[in-house]
Amino acid sequence: MGYSRPRIKNIYPVYKLDKNRFRIGAQMNITREFEDPTGQLWDFVKRLDGRELPLIEADLQAIYPEVTHDDIVFALELLDKEGFIEEYQDVNLVEERYMSNVNYFRRYLGSYDESLTVQRKLNESSILLLGLGGGGSNILSLLAGIGSKKLTIVDYDKVESSNLGRQLLYKEDDIGKLKTETALREFQKMNSSVSINAITKKITSVSDVVELLDGIDLVICAIDEPPFVAQRIVNEAIVKVGVPCVFGGSQVSRGRVYSVIPKKTGCFDCLNIHYTKTSPNFIDQFIGFQKIKFDPPTIAYAPAILQLCSAIVDESVRLLTKYTEPMSLSTQFEINYETGASFCHKPWPRYEDECPTCGKGTVSEWEIFNHYNS
Repeated sequence: MGYSRPRIKNIYPVYKLDKNRFRIGAQMNITREFEDPTGQLWDFVKRLDGRELPLIEADLQAIYPEVTHDDIVFALELLDKEGFIEEYQDVNLVEERYMSNVNYFRRYLGSYDESLTVQRKLNESSILLLGLGGGGSNILSLLAGIGSKKLTIVDYDKVESSNLGRQLLYKEDDIGKLKTETALREFQKMNSSVSINAITKKITSVSDVVELLDGIDLVICAIDEPPFVAQRIVNEAIVKVGVPCVFGGSQVSRGRVYSVIPKKTGCFDCLNIHYTKTSPNFIDQFIGFQKIKFDPPTIAYAPAILQLCSAIVDESVRLLTKYTEPMSLSTQFEINYETGASFCHKPWPRYEDECPTCGKGTVSEWEIFNHYNS
């Protein structure tokens, strides 16, 4: 535990229900009610304001001589287990616009300084965002609130009227303009402190991605055309350079997020191998899908897409800062837009001896890879 100047996190209200009961917190699942007929715990909690622990102990014992040091340690451990305690520190604050982020991170961390450090890590990060369509354009708006040091955005398309229902970054008078130019202009209005570089380019090869990765801490892949091929291109590039990537995609009423940390988690080709090994119909299904060259109408409902984009950006923050555990490492984190429910698929391993991309395998060993070019 090791607190020297403990305090109740001021993100939680502390209030009495009656003479014998009080609560910390007011939200379901992060609220705790305490029975306290003697008033000792209440008086202890009210003194947890960042003063030094020996002073708290002496002050409390002046009122309640029967309270021992072990009692105080027990009470502090109880409150700490509930996530209500943090170590107070005199620190320089981050930019005011990010303080609401810091207060959110305090829910998960044991010191105020740790929460500030999370935001500072974000402010020092460099992110590459591939794609500025339904996913990428909304991801970009969310990244403005995160505040990375540098941001590179890549797309090749122009704004169309059909985009406006879910690509909320763009306006009616942007129709016909390059998405990169429009996105750059709008982002700078939202957060001028971020250094942003817009590149108009279509990603068609691994080298197209590799040349963008110098100095990048994290990639967000929001491109999905051609289906599966685009993800495989990005996967090979990020593994080659060693940069983590968060992938996201949407299909009708579901969205999925999965993340790859090169040489630590299974990569996208490992996922192909895993399905080959575990799903008897996987290859036949993939071949059938590729043969029909399916070109569906745009299926993208803005409130649903925003659910997915929020999950993608939060996973990106988790990977960059470790403020809490990521949900999409070696698994696909799925969101059901219809019900709001989410769950993780069965994880897939890294096939170090068999994967042609992140391991020692060869493409010719696996039939599935022959069908990516068909």
